[in-house]
Amino acid sequence: MISVNSIGVEFSGETLFSDVNFVINENDKIALMGKNGAGKSTMMKIIAGVLKANKGSVQVPKDAVIAYLPQHLLTEDDCTVFEETSKAFGTIFQMRDEINKLNKELETRTDYESQAYMDIIERVTDLGEKFYAIEEINYDAEVEKVLLGLGFKRDDFQRQTNEFSGGWRMRVLLAKMILQAPDVLLLDEPTNHLDLPSIEWLEKYLIHYKGSVVIVSHDKYFLNKMVNKIVEVYQQQLNFYTGDYEYYEVEKEQRVEIQQ
Repeated sequence: MISVNSIGVEFSGETLFSDVNFVINENDKIALMGKNGAGKSTMMKIIAGVLKANKGSVQVPKDAVIAYLPQHLLTEDDCTVFEETSKAFGTIFQMRDEINKLNKELETRTDYESQAYMDIIERVTDLGEKFYAIEEINYDAEVEKVLLGLGFKRDDFQRQTNEFSGGWRMRVLLAKMILQAPDVLLLDEPTNHLDLPSIEWLEKYLIHYKGSVVIVSHDKYFLNKMVNKIVEVYQQQLNFYTGDYEYYEVEKEQRVEIQQ
């Protein structure tokens, strides 16, 4: 799905990694491993399109949706927790509103043979095909379910997001990403601000998530439950392991013994 081609990154003359190649396939659950400073977060930002590599490229399918959860939240919001989380469905709501607006316009127009009228018909048809192809769900119920799963109480729903700490606002962002159901989730230390019940909820969600996941985390138990591939940033290159975290630890130890 996503192809990382010959990526190279340098900071102040120092090489972080060079000539890196790998592919994120559909349904991959990848843990990005490496020592602090190895470049894991940088790699995530490059895949997300937040940073540009000095060399190489990232190829992403035209219609693919990538959602990126950074390690540090940089924005603040001025609406309620529920309102901000509901923005996950913003594109769907915009389509619905535009369809309603165009249908009302068609009711009042009488220039049935004009190009303008035909353009509106074409636009309504195109939007309708996309909108009605989306599985009908109770959006408010979905928002409520995810917020409760991530540790919010019902009393929190109507509180302003700026009343919460950075860690709780990070949960709002994570909730929005989950509800958007993107093709690829990029998660940088998602469990840092979660309590145990919320971590368990997120773990179960990711295990059954139909898209691809790339995750950076120091929570070994969490990784072992949900990843099926390990990509290790090591000495400016990548090492690849197919399996869970326990398999990675055993294989890595064997590789080190062979190298020694």
